[in-house]
Amino acid sequence: MNYLLRSMLFVPAYNEKFLDKAAGSEADAIIFDLEDAVPPAKRKAAREILGRYLAGGIFEGRQLFVRINELGTEDLMRDLELIDGNRILGVVSPKIKEVSHIQEFSNLLKKCEERDGLKEGTIKLLPMIETAGAVANVQNIAKSSGRIIALLFGGEDYLDSIWGTHEYSAKAFEMPRAMIVMAARMNGLLPINTPYLDLKNEEGFMSEERMAYSMGFAGVLVVNPIQIPWANRCFGPSEEEMDHARAVLETAARAKEEGRSVATLEGKVIGPPMLKRANKVMECAKEIAKYKGKPAK
Repeated sequence: MNYLLRSMLFVPAYNEKFLDKAAGSEADAIIFDLEDAVPPAKRKAAREILGRYLAGGIFEGRQLFVRINELGTEDLMRDLELIDGNRILGVVSPKIKEVSHIQEFSNLLKKCEERDGLKEGTIKLLPMIETAGAVANVQNIAKSSGRIIALLFGGEDYLDSIWGTHEYSAKAFEMPRAMIVMAARMNGLLPINTPYLDLKNEEGFMSEERMAYSMGFAGVLVVNPIQIPWANRCFGPSEEEMDHARAVLETAARAKEEGRSVATLEGKVIGPPMLKRANKVMECAKEIAKYKGKPAK
């Protein structure tokens, strides 16, 4: 199954105003946060509020995830009581450092599935890659479970784990971003970029996320609904890309019909990599159009 995760909106699960806004947003996916964005004293209330909203059906038909608390905490065990695979597509697992953490989370989700009479693997897993240890182990983490559909980069915690600073944070993110993209794409997963925290800086966001798209990222975590349309524009082929992809495919098809072994476009030979890229661009455009309920051009 293909997933469209261009914009993944984090929502503190205790804030009903934010939950209402999220329900009416155009985010591809919503992550109900029971961890970092919720003060410990409010986590019990957050679970109660989220349970009520999920039961009310306001988010029906959306791609929904829950960021649960870390392994070894009482909050995690309470969080899991909410994880019903009939309503929730998957969980975002924090503080992942090694394969054993994935296995522990997977075993816990299996118990949730057994409790609700669901097939094993129904509940998906999206590990947060947010420490130096997780980045170092990302290849093994990526292939450790069939539940995993995406790898999420947590840049702020990663920066803290290496004693880095924001002065040149983009430079510090180059290696982990590249490693996360490679590990994800090698294993058929979606790499999702870290949030862009200058919330009202559209120009900065667009520059940063188009760069991430060019690196191979499939989407970005967003913490404010204002960023959703920006993300949806960044993580998809532009009109120029689609026009070029169509031209590549049409030129290659015409050369084949005419019995020519070599096709050229604008003086450049159309080789297998160009054809693959063109097909991926058009497949991505079709997925986006399907999600919007509109036919691809």
